[in-house]
Amino acid sequence: MKNLKLNLFESLSCRNFRLYFFGQCISLTGSWIQQVAMGWLIYRLTDSVSLLGIIVFLSQAPTFIITPLFSSIIDRVSKQKILVLTQTFFMLHALSLTLLLFFNILSSENVWIILFLSLLFGIVNALDQPTRQAFYTSLVPKEMLTNSIALNSAIINGSRLIGPAIGGFLIVYIGEMGCFLIDTISYIFVILSLLKIKLPIIKISIKKLKLLMDTKEGIFFIKQNPSIKVLLSISFFISFFILPITTFFPAYIKDGLSGGSQMLGTLMSFLGIGSFSGALLLASRTKIGGLDIIQRIGILTASIIIIPFFYVTSPILSHFLSLILGLSMVIAIASTNTLIQSLTPIEMKGRIMGYYTICFIGGSSLGNLILGYFAGLYSLQTIMAISGIISLLVLFFLNPYIKRIKSNIKENENKTGIIPEIVEGISQSELER
Repeated sequence: MKNLKLNLFESLSCRNFRLYFFGQCISLTGSWIQQVAMGWLIYRLTDSVSLLGIIVFLSQAPTFIITPLFSSIIDRVSKQKILVLTQTFFMLHALSLTLLLFFNILSSENVWIILFLSLLFGIVNALDQPTRQAFYTSLVPKEMLTNSIALNSAIINGSRLIGPAIGGFLIVYIGEMGCFLIDTISYIFVILSLLKIKLPIIKISIKKLKLLMDTKEGIFFIKQNPSIKVLLSISFFISFFILPITTFFPAYIKDGLSGGSQMLGTLMSFLGIGSFSGALLLASRTKIGGLDIIQRIGILTASIIIIPFFYVTSPILSHFLSLILGLSMVIAIASTNTLIQSLTPIEMKGRIMGYYTICFIGGSSLGNLILGYFAGLYSLQTIMAISGIISLLVLFFLNPYIKRIKSNIKENENKTGIIPEIVEGISQSELER
């Protein structure tokens, strides 16, 4: 038991990773508090389901467009300096929201200000996300890499677990402005932790970018590998039809359950508990074999739950469904990500995972925008039920192709330690900051 505890936290013995870890613990919790407050504020001001989708779209769409370019230049610039700049911007973003509410500037007539700030957030986030993914793994020795990724997953899921609950309660007592102020303060800790990290000076590569050639090679590889093509398609449709459900929780809580911000916080936390449980379930596996079956179970369960979800008027039942939904979504996402990585050679992994990010983030962005638009025209219950039905139909259509993937991964059945793939699948969800 003692050795288990030591191995579980061994990455924290590294000073640099320890600084990063605790800084992210505080910052990500603050970000979840802000995210809950943002959704509640938008719906309180406008009563518009469409705007909930548009806000998320604007904060994610630049990642879909700009990330491939940024990913090509990150290795040629100090990642530590990039992160200090991006985190400083996020702090100013949260501070701007705080001041807008403090001076009573925001109203339903000038909600465009929030839309503009969300777009700026999305542009900077397109640089921040891939940089963070490349940065924190460089803070530990190679033998601690898997452990550092596992602990990073704990940060993501732990903040997702407690952040929404704290945000829901804080809105009642200090309002949305207080939540934005707390998020502003939380960035101070992560900026200070980044500044205290000491890294050896590394010579930056001056090799010319071959963006067009690299892109063509990646596309050609996907065309020649039907299994990768199918898995990327699955990533897109999961993001488009399933993940946007959380964006519309504020409207569902207020109109469907007649609840307040506290209920929003607890519902999001139950979703987080399910997600965390799903991550642990997959982390306990030591082989890739059978993951295609788990993937289909996750997609099937999530699709079925979405169909009646927004028709449920019982808070107890809605919390139970959120728990199962969180578990099934993470299983679907992480399994798909792991299968892609297991079928991708190391020399192509960066580019293929870049296309995975495009499918995942792009699907989520478009899903939030389009589903939110139609939910505003018709009803949220109807649109999300249709979304779940379409998700089921897509799964049944792709099922024969998914079965063929099994033969492709058979040679990898003796592989162990799939935690890194699980973590990457989770960390790129639309809920990640």
